[in-house]
Amino acid sequence: MTYTANKKSKYCHTIKDIPLVPLTAASSTRFLASDGALLSFIENPPGTEFPMHSHPAVQILIILEGSEMHTCGDETFLMEAGDVCIHPSNTVHGGKTTTGFKGIDVFIPPREDYLELMAKHGLPIKHVK
Repeated sequence: MTYTANKKSKYCHTIKDIPLVPLTAASSTRFLASDGALLSFIENPPGTEFPMHSHPAVQILIILEGSEMHTCGDETFLMEAGDVCIHPSNTVHGGKTTTGFKGIDVFIPPREDYLELMAKHGLPIKHVK
């Protein structure tokens, strides 16, 4: 095993160095994807409403900072820093934040529309062997 003190590993990424990509007029994210999963480091400023939608991928939302009134299926609830919501495949969901929030979305398998958005912005997909 080789240790590289002054050089980043091809396996390690710094979130702030990943380009910011717009999702909606207000919402943006930083994408990181591999063969089996897609990570979205989402940033929603105060007042952002993310429209109700669904997709075939399972989505796991982890709120890191701030809060959001979140709807998943037939339930609406407050998500705050440290909360995790698992969205089953094809379940309608969305939300509104008055405080703004930062979070991580994990999509399994990767969302095809987000992979296309990544390609449009010239972002690489890491292939794990």
